Order: sequence, then structure tokens, then C-alpha cells
Amino acid sequence: MDERIREVLTGPATLDYFVSRLNRGWKLAAVEWEREAADSTREPAGTIGEEVPYGFKISGDCLHLEQNSGEVQVLLLILEEIVRDRRFSQIADELNLQGLRTRNGSKWTSAAVFDLLPRLIEAGPRLLKSKDWREKRPQIVSRTGASAD
Repeated sequence: MDERIREVLTGPATLDYFVSRLNRGWKLAAVEWEREAADSTREPAGTIGEEVPYGFKISGDCLHLEQNSGEVQVLLLILEEIVRDRRFSQIADELNLQGLRTRNGSKWTSAAVFDLLPRLIEAGPRLLKSKDWREKRPQIVSRTGASAD
């Protein structure tokens, strides 16, 4: 059975520290990093390099994702406008008219709307079952004559 210890270093880890441990028969099993950061710049464990899917946000405990209601409303509006057979430029104009911004705070463009299509396809089944969509569907169908299913 292996013996394990966990040390909290009070200063920087030096080469001498590691050599000393190795000479006493220890082998390096893990490294844990820590830094002080504002909440907005924090990289939750396991998500380095991964982007949170549009429509979700990292929960307060940083352990799971939860729905981002503002982004879900954007997805629903895009879905509604697609059902109405609107061009991407018209959809971007409508999002901007309603004061909605992209995740990075910029105005919507037709390219930004287009880039959300894979996410919209992925989230589509859940969106179509949502209460918000069920309430909008009769209005969309009556205005377009199209099927919103």
C-alpha cells in the first residue's frame, strides 16, 4: 500500500524541495494550483479551454451548469424568427432592437446568429418542450401559417 501526504506550501516550490522529497523515496503523484481571482475571471475546475454551451452558465458552486434565462430567451427568439422565415440579418436586427447583446456584449450580426445554429439544433428539442415555446407557438402559427412543431 502506498503512503500519501498532502502538504500546503507557504512559499514557492523550489527544485531543492522536489529533490529532497525524491531522495527520501517519495514520487510526485499530483499537483494542485491555486490563485486569487475575481469571480468573473475564475476558471472552474475541468473547464479550462471549454466554453460553456450557450443557454447555460456555471452555477454559484462552480460544480455544474444551470440555465441562463437571458440566453435561453435569445435562443427562443431566434427559433421564433426562423419559423417566421426571417433572414439572419433580420434576426440580428430584432435581437439588437430588443436591446439583447451577445455573450461578449457586442451587437448581434447575421454571422453571430448563424454561429448559434449548431447550439440551437442541439437545444431545439428541449426548447420546443418549454413552457415559453408552448405559449408562443399559437401566435407564431397564426401569423405565419407555418407549423411551429
